[in-house]
Amino acid sequence: MRVAIWAAIEFGLLAVLAAVRAKLWTYGSDTGTFAQIVHDAWHGMRNGVEGGSHFRYHWSPSLALLWPLVAATRSALVLQLVQAAATVCCAPLVASIARPYVGKRLAETLGFVTLLYPPLLALGFDEFHELGLFTPLALALVLFADSRRWIAFAICAIVAIGVREDADLTLVVFGLVLLAIAARGAMRGRGMLDGSAVAPRELAIAGAALAAGAAAALALYYGIITPRLGGWTPSHFYVYPFANGPLALVLAPFTHPLQFARAIFTFGRLTYVLEALVPLLFLPLRSRWALLALPGGAIVLLANSGYVWRMGDHYAALWIPWLLVATVMGVASLVRRRNERVAGRWVAIAGVLCAIFLIAFDPAHPLHYLHSYYGDLADARRALGCVPKDAPLSTHDEWFSAIAAQRPRATIDRARGVDYLVYAQDYPNVTYQSRVRPTVAAEVQRGEYRIVCSFGNVAAYRVVDGR
Repeated sequence: MRVAIWAAIEFGLLAVLAAVRAKLWTYGSDTGTFAQIVHDAWHGMRNGVEGGSHFRYHWSPSLALLWPLVAATRSALVLQLVQAAATVCCAPLVASIARPYVGKRLAETLGFVTLLYPPLLALGFDEFHELGLFTPLALALVLFADSRRWIAFAICAIVAIGVREDADLTLVVFGLVLLAIAARGAMRGRGMLDGSAVAPRELAIAGAALAAGAAAALALYYGIITPRLGGWTPSHFYVYPFANGPLALVLAPFTHPLQFARAIFTFGRLTYVLEALVPLLFLPLRSRWALLALPGGAIVLLANSGYVWRMGDHYAALWIPWLLVATVMGVASLVRRRNERVAGRWVAIAGVLCAIFLIAFDPAHPLHYLHSYYGDLADARRALGCVPKDAPLSTHDEWFSAIAAQRPRATIDRARGVDYLVYAQDYPNVTYQSRVRPTVAAEVQRGEYRIVCSFGNVAAYRVVDGR
């Protein structure tokens, strides 16, 4: 109960920060994009930024469950609140997972550490992504399997399988692990997590169903859906001079070992791994359950963009739940081998390290986001008000996110091909100033667009009739 109370307090804090960011227009295009995706959930998940269906990028049918919230509020803020709620729910889930193995007091402490774990807390503050929902779903699967609540396990599995295709890869592995535990058939220990097969037959069925369901979703997505939509767009994250695509990259350690090692084993990736493990005092490495974090970790670390393996980004959700489970079982091993007092000291030190990381290296970077990027948002609102709600519109990244839930045909950073443009001449963005602004000026000079209203340095442009 105490963990739940503090989780509610943390949710309140995250909700206030989300409301502040929404008022300051500091959410980037991802939040607005997902507002459009969810609002169009039953018609293909189309959106302006991705230029069509979201399924070109990710397998995310579970987002349709959020449609009533966006349809009722016509606001992207509700998605941020859902993500914040999903984040804080992880603490009571971790405490519940730990309770049979480490005792009530230590389980509560692990729940409090979860509330402070920097990579997870950053997810609650970050822009909305479907992966922000995965961590509590994965933790719930572990809890329900361990406590033999199979109906809840099945419901949770169905939702989790529909979150995203890379998350499905980790679920296939988890399902196979459950099968392996059931196959051992041992009835020692306290539950599934310490190697005993609690209700081995039911556990085997649950593991097989989870692995098969996730594998079927992957086959459907990559075998049928993406070929019809022109291929899987994010594959560019796994293109290197020595490997063209995910499969070639997986084989690269055998086909091009030296080039692979030089490209992947970098200082930036090392610090990413340390930021994941140091706040937990390397406790996950005391348990074999840490191996479940490897598939998600590999998906992140093999990417060619530092954006993917930058701590604080949503990709961390692929490994966070498994690392938290491994932390619980690492503490349980300390209790067995030493005693509860020693284990409690380790957990307390981990909590202190989490607090230090939040102060010194906070991956949420709140000071960067809690101030407006543009001085006069009133001018921006007035200029956007000149544009009909259903018109194709292009504007700045953060302005798009603020209006996307009400404007299904809005997009970002376009200088042609849409009916309306709304831009500020002095907007502090390098890409806009170097690429978009000169192109807009040239379009106006050629007579392709004309200004229909302007307020301060913000202008709304309309394409010339007949063009």
